[in-house]
Order: sequence, then structure tokens, then C-alpha cells
Amino acid sequence: MDAFIEALQEKSVVLLLFWICIAESDTTCDSGGPMSQQESVRILTRIFRATSGARPVLLLGAGASFSSGVPTAAESVKRLAKRVYAEQVLGGGVPPEQVRLTEWQTWLHDQLWYLKGDDRLAENFPLVVQHLLKPAEYRKQLLLDLINPTNGIGKGYHRLAELVVKGLVSTILTTNFDTCLPAALGAVRHHIGHIAEVNRQSGDLNEFSLYAKAQIVWLHGRAEQYSDKNLVEEVQQLDPELVGKLIPLLADSPLVVIGYRGSEPSIMEHLLRDGAAQTNKFKNGVYWCVRKGETLHPNVEAFQRQIGSNFEALEIDGFDELLDQLSRGLKSEDRYLHAAAKGASASIAFDDQPVAEAAVADLDHDLMIATLKEYCEKLGRPPVTTETLPGLLREQGLLVQRDGKEMPTSGCVLLFGREPQRWFPHAVISTSIGGKKRRVFEGNLITQHRDLIEWLGEKDANPVLKVKKRTTHDERPAYPERALVELLVNMLVHRDYGRSDPALIVVSPGENVRFSNPGGLPDSVVAQLELDDGGRFKPRAEVSALRNRALCDIFFGIRAMERAGTGLVDVEHMLADHGGETEFTNDAPGGRFTAVVRQPAASAGSKSVARDERHTEVYVLNFIPFVSIPDTISVVKLTGSWRDRPTHLPMDEAGTFTVQGDQYVWSFAPLPILLAVFGSYADKSASRAWRRGEIEADPDRRRVLSWLLRRHFERHLRGFALRGLVLEESKNRGRRAYFEGNAARARCYVYDSPARKNIQRWVVKQRGPDGYKAWFENEGFGYEVTQMDGIWGIRIKPFYMFTGRDAKKPLPSFARTARSTRRMKLDRNQNVENDLTFWGRFLSQGAQTINLGQQHVDDLILGGTFVSVEVIEEESGGAADQRSNPKAA
Repeated sequence: MDAFIEALQEKSVVLLLFWICIAESDTTCDSGGPMSQQESVRILTRIFRATSGARPVLLLGAGASFSSGVPTAAESVKRLAKRVYAEQVLGGGVPPEQVRLTEWQTWLHDQLWYLKGDDRLAENFPLVVQHLLKPAEYRKQLLLDLINPTNGIGKGYHRLAELVVKGLVSTILTTNFDTCLPAALGAVRHHIGHIAEVNRQSGDLNEFSLYAKAQIVWLHGRAEQYSDKNLVEEVQQLDPELVGKLIPLLADSPLVVIGYRGSEPSIMEHLLRDGAAQTNKFKNGVYWCVRKGETLHPNVEAFQRQIGSNFEALEIDGFDELLDQLSRGLKSEDRYLHAAAKGASASIAFDDQPVAEAAVADLDHDLMIATLKEYCEKLGRPPVTTETLPGLLREQGLLVQRDGKEMPTSGCVLLFGREPQRWFPHAVISTSIGGKKRRVFEGNLITQHRDLIEWLGEKDANPVLKVKKRTTHDERPAYPERALVELLVNMLVHRDYGRSDPALIVVSPGENVRFSNPGGLPDSVVAQLELDDGGRFKPRAEVSALRNRALCDIFFGIRAMERAGTGLVDVEHMLADHGGETEFTNDAPGGRFTAVVRQPAASAGSKSVARDERHTEVYVLNFIPFVSIPDTISVVKLTGSWRDRPTHLPMDEAGTFTVQGDQYVWSFAPLPILLAVFGSYADKSASRAWRRGEIEADPDRRRVLSWLLRRHFERHLRGFALRGLVLEESKNRGRRAYFEGNAARARCYVYDSPARKNIQRWVVKQRGPDGYKAWFENEGFGYEVTQMDGIWGIRIKPFYMFTGRDAKKPLPSFARTARSTRRMKLDRNQNVENDLTFWGRFLSQGAQTINLGQQHVDDLILGGTFVSVEVIEEESGGAADQRSNPKAA
């Protein structure tokens, strides 16, 4: 052990100790005390950065949970004394809240063991536990009630969980017994995997690891296991075996102690002061944070004298405030940016197994960028780029090393593969309506998710019913759309992809929709449910298990799933509110899970009239967002004007660009490429690469950026020339594109949707008679690059161009205006929505994303669908509540 410790001491180690004095201390810091909060945050931010060699270890005390409603030691003494007095002295006849101060306080002060003095109130906590909380079950009951976070989990704990997700901290030591820490980490466990818990009871050290991704060490045990150490003799010394495991960690990693006063000998003497000799006096520094206006506990001052200049006091305002500022300062930090290729995961889960025959080239790069950008945005991680994508995929276990070769896992291929059915031909979903209209949905899971949502929204699958109310009737879908989507996501992420059985969605018109999936419920879930002889069960909140953690992680990150364990319960509630019913069945022998949703009860036998209450509506906005934009823009200043540029310049090699003021060339292409293209005609000293944030901060530069984005979009539009789409020459009406006729005749465009194949849409229609009076109605759209809520995108406005008998040349403006006015009278909201759906399909060619990067440019990706917003409708028809933020439909 000594040799191991000496080896660890040779590494670069930082010991970070956060300490927040508890509220009842009335001492103050002297003038030579700790530095300001701002300076403290600056120092700690540097220590937490992803580039730091050592990861901080946190030690949390009662002060960290104070804002969550968990009392400090002094307040705990008061609450416990009052309750014991009410229940044991008064025999339970008077509720604790009715006991008066003069009653319980006089009784407490009369106890022979009580330490007198308000400044020593907190020191009485172990004495109260020892003398008043007996027997063991009574002690457990009162402590569990005491540590319940009545205010909910504090902001600081959630910020700490975010740092764990980013890999900036992994091990947390705590003297507390409350549930704030495990609850905060549990809320993000889908992104961090297993959460190790060490020393929940005596000898429970098996899960300890020097390299854990998320690890809680309960220094004094847990109240639930009767292992909490609160008595005087119990806080003198820690478990020697536990200390033996912690010392190497403390010699090589940062430690965070939050809200700990430093009074227990078990921590201050047995762990820290005795450990100083084995860690070379914590040679990389101890940073002890003191709450503003308070001083160090005498035990901490003694520890400071022992390690000398390696100790530094930092002033903070509080745990929540500190973690909030640290989180903001570390927003762009994430260890995956620096991830190296890792060995294959030891997990035997199907989605973690490598696909030996697959390569990175078999993955859809644009789809990964678009999907994982949204994933990172939700988790507060830096936006993923082409450079950082491999590191993120490795960190998430989606790319692994086998025999010196990097390969995607099954989960990665299922999520992002260009042709995942090459390796998993059974990974499709078969649908049918009324025993007919059979359709097989294939492609990767992101594509299946999008296409099946659209299919489930069609009237064949979810018809509109006339729903009777008390005095009127309303029209709404037979099934809550969100319920169908919830069951679809459940099918995609919880399926057993190791089985070759088909996944089925069967619509029985007028009756129900059945989702049948390979893979029954895990045994751990079955053990917590009550199943009847047929395998039917009623779902319970937060009873869940993740069969495919990699798939669940991505779907959670893109907001397609809510927190674990509520999906089926939500479906049950939605159907009940809607007037329908649900049935969930686990077929253990057949290894299948089935969910059936039944539409509201029919009225007088009608399949189109039913009864129910509530309603949500999805609104489609005419805005296609950019899901990825390069972070750098090159601006080249020319030595002369653009008009006078030399004719020999190889402009074909410059890619897409725009010119500002006849002298500045803007492009997403790397600056060296542009300088090579313009050669001596470029003023190299006045040319530079700008960060996009700098550009967007200036209104004039932001406008030029919009021109550049528009140029890329227009270059994409010109690629549809063979399909008859042309850009309008005139700029008087803004930027527009429209279809021309086919050889002076109408034009039909044929495309596929998730619901139907070979859809015919007449995009150019003849409206006038044959001959010289003939005229045509041509579909088109206006477009502009704009920002919505800070997000760049393309705003699309469908319109009709009216052309003469050649179906190309526009009619005179007065003739177009008259026809346009008459045509607009025929359009309704549904027509407009259908137009947007068509244009989204056309521009993306049915793909999830549109790569506008073209030559030299990576990561310029436009979404493949318009933004949609789901809104709950009031009885009066107004929007009562916006259910979700705008996102791609």
C-alpha cells in the first residue's frame, strides 16, 4: 500500500475542499481572511476545467442541503428535542407543533448530558441522538423525517449533477444522510450510467473505485440501513478499511466538502490530519471555502497549521451560489472534448456491443451532428462539431476500439446508421390499418421516430371524432397524439434488438391501436408490479429499467422521452382524461410487451362520435432552423475592389461566399484556403477569422452573416433546377423560388411520405383554356434568413406565381395580383400546413437534415422539418398552456 501511495503522490494532484459554515455560527472573518467570492470562483473554475490533470473530489456537509429544507445541526437539535418531548414526555397527546418553547427547551436544558450555551447548540446533536433517539427503529424514523428535503432539491445539487455529467467531477464524499445528492444524480443517471454508492452500511465497500464516473461515498453510513453514525463514540473514527481506500484517491484527486463545520474527529483527525502525512501534506493544495462573515472551526485552523502554505481559504456566498457560478463559468467545459479512443465497453448489453463489419463511414454524419447538438444543448454541454464529434461518441460508448480498430456499437448503428438493416434486418416496425394498408418502416431509429410520428398523425391511424360535451360537440383525434408518441418511443428504445421477432403497430379502426414489441419486461420491473394470470398489469410511476441505455440516453437528450418510469403512467392518464382506456401486458413466455390504447366509448354505436374532455393542438411554424452553423467565419479584405479582381483567380476553388462593400469576401471556408485563392490580391494583414459570437454581437456584421447563410441556401435551391424549380430574377418582392411548367404544360412532382408512397402533387397547374389565353398557377415560396429566439433559420412563405401560356414567364403584375387575391380566398389553415409539409419534404428530399456546407465547409446543416409547438387548448378555444418549447417537428 505504501508503494502504491508513493506512486500516486508523484502525479499532479489538487485537493479542493469546500467548506460552508452552518447558519448558527455567529463568528466573523478577520480582515486577513479569505478572498472575495468572485476571486474564489475564478480560482475554482481553473481547477475544475477539463484540461486539469486531476478531478476534484467533493465532501458535502449539512450546509449544502440547507436550501433544500434539510436542517443544520443546531436546527436539528431543536426539532428532535421538540418531537421527543411531544411523543415521549407528553405521551403523544399534543402535536409537536403545539409544544411551546418554554416546555421543551427547559426540559432539554435540564438533561445532565446537555452542553449549555447557544454557541454549542450544534455540538449537542450526537448527544441528542445518543440519549433521546432510542430504540434503533425510533432513531431511524425520526432521522428519516428530519432529512426529508421539504423545499425540493436545491439548485446547487442540480448544478453539481451537471458537472458530473460533463465528467468534471466524479467522486463525492458526504457526511449527510439526506436524499438530495442521490436524487440530483438520479435525475441525470441516463447520461452518466451507473451511480456507485459506497459504505451505505458497514463493510459495504465493493463498489468503490478510483476511476468511477459517478460515485457517492457515505462517510457515516445511511439512516435507512441503521448504519448512520451520529453518536459521540461513532464520530471519533471512520472505518479503517474505508480510509485506506480514500487516501490514494485524496492523494491524486480534488476533494469538495460542502457545508461541513469540521467538528467530527472522524473526518478532521482520522481522515484529514492523519492522511496529511500520507499525501505529503496535500502538496497540490487544499482550498477551503468559508461562507462570507464566518471563520474557520478550531479543528480546521489546526489542520491549516499542519499543512501550512498548502492551505488556502476562499470566501463564498453559499453552496447554491457557488455551484451556480461555477456551472456558468464551466459551461463550455466538457471532458469529451479531450477524450481519446477508449477500449471496448465491458458491458454485455446489446446496444453496447461493437459491430465488427461496420465503420464510421457507415454512419450519417449530418444526422449525428444535428441530433447530438440538441443533446448537448439540453445537457448544457458545448455544441458538438466535426472535430469534437468523435470524442463525444467515444465518451458515450458509441464508438469503441477492438483489435486496434475503431468501430461503432450496435446502438450507434441503430441510431445513426445510413443502412442499419444491413446488420439488423429485423430492426424495422411493421404497421397495418384494418388488416390492410401494410407498411414497413425502416432506416435508423431517428428516422423511424420521425416517420412514424407523421404516420400516427394521419387520419387513417388516428381519425377525427365528434366528441359530445354537455351542450355541444367538438372534433378531436380518437387518441391523444402524445400518448401514441409515448408508446412509439417506448417501442423504439426498449425493444430487445437481439431478437428477430417483428415489432408491430396494428390499428383496428373504431376500436384500438396495438403496440407489440419483442422483449418482455425485465425481471427487476416484474418484481415490483402486480401481474394477473394473463400478464396484464397497471403501471407504476418510476418503476422502470433501461434495456438499451445508449438508445435511451440519446432519446432523453433530444427531449423525445421524459424522466424514467413515467411514460406508461402518463399514457394511462392521458387516455383516461380523453375518455379512452389502456391495457398493458407482459407476455413472459413469448417474450413480448404489448400496449393497447382504446378510443373513447362510441355514442349510440357510431365509430365517428364519442365522448370526452381535453385537447391539445400542434401548430407548425414556417421556420426551418439551422441545427449546426460553423463557429468561425473567414473575412478576406481585397487590395482592390471585387469588380476589378483579376480574371485569372481560381474562383471555382473558393466555394460559397458573399461580398460586402465590394472589398470584403465572407465565407465559412478556412481562411488559408481563401488567401490561397486570392493570392496577392488579398490583404493578408487585414484579413482574419472571426468567431461567430463576435459577428452576431454587431448588427451590421450579423446582417452580412445572414447574406452568407442565404447564399448557401440558394446554392442548394439551384440543385433543383432539373426538377423545374427556379429562383426569381426580380428582387422587388424579396427572395422567391417557384416551379416552372414542363414543356409549356403542367408539372407533377411525385414523392413519398411516411403514410403514403408515390404521392402526386401538381406543382404547376393549367388554369386558363388552351391556346393563347392559357395561363398557369405555379407553386413557389418566398424565403429569408432570420433568427427566432436567437436561432438562425429559413423562413418560408408559400405563394403562387401566375405565368403565361409557356408556364414560365410571369404574367404582368396587375394580372398576378388579381389572381392571387382570388386564390388566397380558397386557402385554409390546413392547406397552408399541407403546403409547409410538402416544401419541407421537397427541400430535404425526405431526409432528417439538409447539408448546406458544400465546398470546404463542415457543420452547416439545416433541419429537415419545420418547427412545431404543442399547445393545450382551453374550452373557449384559446391556448391555455404551451406544452413544449419550439422544436423540429
